[in-house]
Amino acid sequence: MEDSRLSRRKFVLSAIAASSVLATTKRWLPGNDAWAAESENSALTRLSRLLFPHPGLADVVYADVAASLFTSFSSDSANGQLLDAAASALDAQVGGNWFGVDEDRQVAAIRNIQGEAFFAAILAGLRGAFYYHPAVWSHLGYPGSSKEHGGYKHRGFNDIDWLPEIE
Repeated sequence: MEDSRLSRRKFVLSAIAASSVLATTKRWLPGNDAWAAESENSALTRLSRLLFPHPGLADVVYADVAASLFTSFSSDSANGQLLDAAASALDAQVGGNWFGVDEDRQVAAIRNIQGEAFFAAILAGLRGAFYYHPAVWSHLGYPGSSKEHGGYKHRGFNDIDWLPEIE
């Protein structure tokens, strides 16, 4: 009997957490079906693409980065409030829906709020999620960590041809 109450308690806590996540996501997801369907169409995905433009990098990578940040920020109500503050500020800069305006106006709005504390926190989170993504590594030509492969000595560190050989 104790297990069923514990399961219900976990279910209720999960439902509360999910509802708080959805409450903070509404501003970052245009349209009613965006949360359930295409995360590539979220404003947070668009923001990550504008902040870290790498031509040829698939939209799904930016969507994955946005989802990663969103998941980490939604676990803390203070961080969720940062997302809400950024969405409100961007919308205010364009006088309506930031996601719905052209790229030049979106970039101008970002420039106008880049000094805000909430923006710095979101930028740091996106930067970490973006440049730690294996698809970004591949796109940039970075082979990844060498620690688990015995270090860099035999994985490209010793291919420097402009230094004299040391014996």
